[in-house]
Amino acid sequence: MNIIGLDHFTIRTSRLDDTRTFFQVVLGLQIGWRPPFGFAGHWLYAADKPILHLVEAGTVALDTYLGGSTNGYGSGRIDHLSFRGSDLHQMQQHLSQLEIMFQERIVPEIGEHQLFLQDPNGITVEVIFPLTQRNASAGAATTDSTL
Repeated sequence: MNIIGLDHFTIRTSRLDDTRTFFQVVLGLQIGWRPPFGFAGHWLYAADKPILHLVEAGTVALDTYLGGSTNGYGSGRIDHLSFRGSDLHQMQQHLSQLEIMFQERIVPEIGEHQLFLQDPNGITVEVIFPLTQRNASAGAATTDSTL
């Protein structure tokens, strides 16, 4: 096998502007260059890499290009998107200031602190941080690893 990493996620959404704004404001992704496809969308970048593609759901042009989709809300077959973060405390404060609810979990044995929130489409978004003694839970916290 020659898989070297994950390239990007694509979200089909009828809430294109809300979804773009969410990922820009909440996670700090930057809108960037996108090829001139025949349907509306955005490519959002992290560290000069387009990691999240947003496309407007329900258009003939999109369905022709990617194929049809009957799942218009929630995560469907994708359970969640996961990003790696570098400053847990800063993200907790940022989400709180934006009044975005989030849950926190500590992964047993591997030393990770997880934040879970939802985008405007009901898709679960996870942000993972290293677990340190300085880190403290600020949102709804649990150590239940079954969630």
